[in-house]
Amino acid sequence: MILRKISKQIPRNVFFLLISTFLLAGCVADHETKTAGGEVIREWFMEFPWGRVEAYAVRPPDEGFSPPKSYPAILLLHGADARAQRFRRAMLAHVHDGFILMSISLPGFGASTGPEDFAGPKSVEATIGAVRYLNTREAVRKDGIFVYGIGQGASTAALAAARSTNISGLILENGFYDLEKTYALLPQKQKSRIRALLGGMSTVNKDAYRERSPIRVAGKIKAPVLLLHSQGGPYPLGGAEAFLNAIEGNGGRAELQRIKNQGPLESLTHPNIAKWVIPFIRKTHKTR
Repeated sequence: MILRKISKQIPRNVFFLLISTFLLAGCVADHETKTAGGEVIREWFMEFPWGRVEAYAVRPPDEGFSPPKSYPAILLLHGADARAQRFRRAMLAHVHDGFILMSISLPGFGASTGPEDFAGPKSVEATIGAVRYLNTREAVRKDGIFVYGIGQGASTAALAAARSTNISGLILENGFYDLEKTYALLPQKQKSRIRALLGGMSTVNKDAYRERSPIRVAGKIKAPVLLLHSQGGPYPLGGAEAFLNAIEGNGGRAELQRIKNQGPLESLTHPNIAKWVIPFIRKTHKTR
């Protein structure tokens, strides 16, 4: 009741941000809020044998449709130094484009159980779990679950798509696809971080590097893929080109789009969702 009174006194977009900020004050076990416009914001934890994963979702108004309306869904996976709510502004904006949007904090980020595993088995399991959740929602189109990942989120998404048949398409931005080869080309600071996370160099722990390399399972990725890569990104462009060739060489569908580097403010609003992600999703639906 209080929220409804407040919503009448302030602009709707400002109200959305206030609601989102209120939810961020502390991640509750399961909290759902309906905005003045009818959009539903949910924040909760998905449970796994090894711990819990923080989840955040926004869906369009669900009243007045008979039979209930269904929408394509976009699962958003963050990169380093982020969490599920990093996408909240973009999610609140693009729900009006006719999508259900969900994001998760990968293991070791936000309020999810750690430690970080750098696109490892737990991150992949968390992603597949999120896709499974979307696939069980009545409001989600079963042929319309797409995953958009950035950085290690992109690599995680690709690995998940090799194991899940419920992913309809992938948009992968500035990911790494062959960690063994990528490692040798990285600055020392990035190398040190990877060694610390994976227990040493690839010569010491080769399996850890290989299981985080989507190029090794490119033949199992059946969903169409859009690779977005900037020349000055965290990982070399050549890795994306090699991954593209591996997918196509195994009979898959993929395309590569070079993009410009984003500044700090752009990384908060995620303009590539409007520029590349949504057009790719709509094009993919039309070709079916």
